[in-house]
Amino acid sequence: MNHNSDKRIILADYIFEDLGPEEMIQIEQEIKEDPEVSELYNLNVNVKDYLKAKIQLEEMKSDPCLAEAEELAEHAFEDQDTFTEDRASKPKVKPWVKGPRLFFTASIAATIAALVLISVFKPFTNTERLFQGYYAPLNASDYSQRGETSSLYKDLSEGINRYIQGDYEESTVFFNQMGSVYADQPEVQFFSGLAYLGLEQYEQAGVILADYVEHNTRFLPEALWYLSLTCLKTGDIAQARDLLIRLSAYEGMYKRSSQLLERKLRRIK
Repeated sequence: MNHNSDKRIILADYIFEDLGPEEMIQIEQEIKEDPEVSELYNLNVNVKDYLKAKIQLEEMKSDPCLAEAEELAEHAFEDQDTFTEDRASKPKVKPWVKGPRLFFTASIAATIAALVLISVFKPFTNTERLFQGYYAPLNASDYSQRGETSSLYKDLSEGINRYIQGDYEESTVFFNQMGSVYADQPEVQFFSGLAYLGLEQYEQAGVILADYVEHNTRFLPEALWYLSLTCLKTGDIAQARDLLIRLSAYEGMYKRSSQLLERKLRRIK
C-alpha cells in the first residue's frame, strides 16, 4: 500500500473520528499546511457525503409511505403545472380559489422534505466500514508463472486469470477440480480461499485460509492479510487482531496496513 493510500485511510479515520486525540491534532495540522493532504481531505468529505446521500435515496425508494407521498406530490405538481399552463385560456377567478390548490401542493412537497429529513441514515458498522476500506482483490498478475509442471501451470493460470477478471465462481470451479489432484500445491488452496472471499462466502474462505496459514509458509503474508479481513468480516475481532499482529512482524507491503488496522480494532468493543 503506497503513501497516498495510507493517507486516504488516515483521513477517512479522521472524518469518522476513529483517531486518537494526538492523531486528530496531527492530521488537522497537516490539512492546514499541506495542500495535497487538504485536497485528499476534501475528496474524502465529498465521498462521505455522496455515500450518505446515496444510502438515503435507496432507503427512500424502499419506503412504501414515501413512495405514496411522492406519487401524490407528482399529481399535485402536475395539477399545478396544468393550472399554470391553462390559466390564460380560462376565465379569471378570485385569488382565494387557487390558494387551496397551491397550499396542497406545498404541503405534499413539505411532507416529502420532512420524510427525507427524518429518514434514518444507517452508516456502516465499524467492522463493515473497515472491511470495505481495506479489502481489495489480490493483484495476482505475477503469480501465474509459479506452476511446477506444465499441466499444473495451465490449470493454475486459467484459475488465476478468472480470479483476476473477477469471475470468482468460475475460479472456484477450477481450483476445486485441481484440489483433487494437486491438493499439496500451495497456490491451489491459497487462490481457492481468495476466490471464495471474492464470492462473499466468508465462512468457507475462512476455513480454507486458516488451514493454509497453519500448514504453509509460501504466500504467508498475503494469506495472513486476507484471513484477518475474513475474520473481521465474520466478527471474530480477537482473531483478526492476532493475525494482524503476527503479520506486522513481516517487512513488506502489508506491514503498515496491518499496524493501522490492528490499532483501529482495539477501539471496537
